[in-house]
Amino acid sequence: MTRPMHLAVAGLVAAAGCGGWTGEHRNARDKYNEGVAALAKADYDAAEKALLDARSQAGVDPELQFRAAYDLGVACAGHADKLRTGKDADLTRAYELATQSESWFLDASRKRPGDADTAANLAVMKARVKRIRDELAGGAGKLEARLDRLIGEQRGVLEEARGAWLEIKRAGGRDPLAGQSTLVHLADTERGIVAEAGVVGDLAADEIDAIAKKPEDKRSQEEKGRIVQLKNLDLYLMEGRTRITEARRKLQELSAEDGVARSEAALVALKRAREQLLDPITVMRLVAQDELAVLQDTAQSDPGALALGARAKAEAGPGSAPAALPGWLEPAVIAARQGNTRERLEEVRARLAAATEAASQPPAAPPSAPGAVSTPAPPPPDPKQQKLIERVQAALPAVGQASVAMDRARRALADKQIKDALEQEGAALDALARAIEQFSDLKQLVELAYAEHQELLHLLAPEAAKQLDSTQRARRTRDALSHNLGRMPRIAEFLADEITQLDEQAKQLAAKAAEAGPAAAAGSGSAAGSGSTAGSAAGSAAADPRQAEAQQLAQAQQQLEQARQQMTHAEELRGQAETALSALDKALTGNTDPMPPAKEADARLTELRKLFFSVIEHLQELIREQGETRDQTAAASGEDDVNRAPKLPGLIGRQDGHAETARAITEALAHQADAAAKQPAQPGAQGPNPKSLAAAADEVRQAQGDMAGARGTLVKARDAKTTTESLMPGVKSQGKAIEHLENALKLLQPPQQQKQNDKDQQQQQQQQQQQKKQDQPQQGGAGQRARDQDAQRQRDRHNRDAQNDPVEKDW
Repeated sequence: MTRPMHLAVAGLVAAAGCGGWTGEHRNARDKYNEGVAALAKADYDAAEKALLDARSQAGVDPELQFRAAYDLGVACAGHADKLRTGKDADLTRAYELATQSESWFLDASRKRPGDADTAANLAVMKARVKRIRDELAGGAGKLEARLDRLIGEQRGVLEEARGAWLEIKRAGGRDPLAGQSTLVHLADTERGIVAEAGVVGDLAADEIDAIAKKPEDKRSQEEKGRIVQLKNLDLYLMEGRTRITEARRKLQELSAEDGVARSEAALVALKRAREQLLDPITVMRLVAQDELAVLQDTAQSDPGALALGARAKAEAGPGSAPAALPGWLEPAVIAARQGNTRERLEEVRARLAAATEAASQPPAAPPSAPGAVSTPAPPPPDPKQQKLIERVQAALPAVGQASVAMDRARRALADKQIKDALEQEGAALDALARAIEQFSDLKQLVELAYAEHQELLHLLAPEAAKQLDSTQRARRTRDALSHNLGRMPRIAEFLADEITQLDEQAKQLAAKAAEAGPAAAAGSGSAAGSGSTAGSAAGSAAADPRQAEAQQLAQAQQQLEQARQQMTHAEELRGQAETALSALDKALTGNTDPMPPAKEADARLTELRKLFFSVIEHLQELIREQGETRDQTAAASGEDDVNRAPKLPGLIGRQDGHAETARAITEALAHQADAAAKQPAQPGAQGPNPKSLAAAADEVRQAQGDMAGARGTLVKARDAKTTTESLMPGVKSQGKAIEHLENALKLLQPPQQQKQNDKDQQQQQQQQQQQKKQDQPQQGGAGQRARDQDAQRQRDRHNRDAQNDPVEKDW
């Protein structure tokens, strides 16, 4: 926080001796000086009271109004900081004081809008209020959550800065103020972001300190890894703060292009900081997303492809020079981004390689003393961990290939060889996709096979021959087929593992049932053998828990058997799909019609895919399919009897299929609602409650009725011989069915909790309410050292920044 106003009180005291002030104003200045003196002694209660009196009695004196509000902000901030720690800590009161501090700095900024130090202090307090609020919430992962929000805010600044740069370019110097308001606003936003980044750094430092207090031999493996992650995070966060500060300066100077460059550098640093806390597979997915963005920007690096270039060319007329590229689409800038993306991937590759090397090293046996008993052999490796290492080893070659392709793309961009760069970027994405696929689970692998087969069907369709040359079309078709043939054994391996696990669980349940069976029978017998009424009641009460346990075991065994049947059926479908894909391979090689085996494989993969759908996914798929049937019915409605007659049987068959799916969904939801109603309510439980499940089941049931009405219309039109029956009533029924299905989906997917910016808006409303009451006496203390302690922590940890903080001018 910048130097507080009370450090420059001498000028105000001297002014008090001058004439031209009323007695009321002298009293206000006296109160102000009393408050400053109390603040210097850290007497927060007296300081706040005196400063509030001064602010209330300032009258029409804007100078005193500003100074009193500013020092009240400093005082409340210091007092809040004091109450956050120590034996007398009161986090709730600290939050109230921090909120008041933010409100007072907001008031000071209204009195003097151009004051830079007030704006800086306001940004610091906004970040501090968020931090204390997080501490009060006590939620896990708050460091990660705040860093995610920080990245989102910086990404927003970058996008707006790019828009402002385009606005300035379009103005072409005709409007010297083009984009000025946006750039100034973004500079102020960056001020708040850099303050929030400081808070994130403090959170990381606090966690590092907490782990460091433990002796080395007392730290868990997770803590040892965490402290390394946090230290790496801190390095990238420092880099990010530096780049944000540079971006703010450039934006404040209205240098849009430089501001965009610095903003992007800041975003890259923040991303790399966040990636230190993520597993390498997740980081690899993020790298793939950014590589796709690099490829898209490379494709736009031809000025003629830009809307800006097209507009300028149209305005200038034929023969004009091509429009200038935005700075971030220059090949050299994209090359730098490509280099940064490759560096992140190389970091992932190093982490994966280290994991495989560590796993290949046998555990060292501890040295045994002479005559000591031999040390037992180390336990065998965990099968799951071993499989993960195998997947890492399988992925590493593709990661290396992606890195090489990225480096080639970077060099091509530096030489402005756009075509070569695009080719290498595409190769990098293909290699990343192959690497990431190694870590897919069963459901993801099935989805990948289904999606690539849809692409294969598109390549086999006649339309693809018009869009691609024969060589490219044949290569892509072969690649897609080869990928899916390679996936089939992995899917089989997954299914075999699932069946093995289910068999093991079934054995365990069977053993438990064998133990519980005699006990339950004994309890039942004692109950039946009791002659007295009281004895019967007691016997029944004793038998009930055993019977309930037996029922639960039986239900669990039934669920396991159903799951095993599902996996067995999935293996049957997988085998049929593999057979069809092999037939397709032979058809392509033998130059025969490939469509019959391709369609057979599509049918089997589609059925396999749906086996792993959740109820919500089945509902989403039903909405999509019913929508397609409605579109086809509406199209048939506009045709004459001759043309629509062949289509009606197919529409009826599709509508029957939708009704059957809806019936299955209704039964599943009703079953879930009954099961959930029998369970005791648990606070904070995830997922829909029994009431929502029952309501969703009712909505799908109503959709079934509308589907039946639509089917009736279609059948009536099919069977009509002498009249033409309109299909529009059926179209309306199909639309109503979709509405009911969508209502069910909404019940199963309730709106998410309000986002953080909604909370911030509520906070701003609270501040406005406090502002209306600020002339009233307020209770509580005041303080000063919020910024000073922040700066001290930064000096202790980084030996920087403190001497560069802006200093308030002397009064």
